[in-house]
Amino acid sequence: MQDIRDIHDIRPPVQVGMDPLFMRIALILLVLFVLGCVGFFLYRYLKRRRIGRTAEVPLLPLPLPPDQAALKALESLGDLMARAPRLYYFRLTEIVKRFIGKQFHLGAPEMTTQEFVLSIRSLGIDKGLLADAREFLLFSDTIKYAGEDPSPLMMQGHEAFVRKFIVTVASTNEKNVLEEGGHDV
Repeated sequence: MQDIRDIHDIRPPVQVGMDPLFMRIALILLVLFVLGCVGFFLYRYLKRRRIGRTAEVPLLPLPLPPDQAALKALESLGDLMARAPRLYYFRLTEIVKRFIGKQFHLGAPEMTTQEFVLSIRSLGIDKGLLADAREFLLFSDTIKYAGEDPSPLMMQGHEAFVRKFIVTVASTNEKNVLEEGGHDV
């Protein structure tokens, strides 16, 4: 038999897989590469943004105040008066509702005539002007929905009333805002 002394040990265990030092170096290089890419793209973004600021960018004009926008829209209705009276009254009442909606921050264009008249009662508009506006709107409804034909003289009178209404309400609202010392919200 063999003696125990004849048995020799095998070699020490060999490490399998990646070297931990190599893994650390590879991870550090990967992190540096990602940071370099992020830095490069951040630099390009900031450079483009800075160039964009120095270049003159054309700005859109400020929107017109509600009264000026309404008066401008009123001026563009001239040819509709003779050609399409019904459409003329649709646009005329739309101008009034849009003006009140922008001036007092109401959803006026979506309101019916009855809802609109009820909502403008609380706006501090002169009672006489309010009664005339109510009368105008109700008459406009008969033209728009019942198909009545207005006379050219009546149409001119209504256009003059709408112009007066816009100017009066805008100046009254401006005075009220100045008296309160606040800003129109």
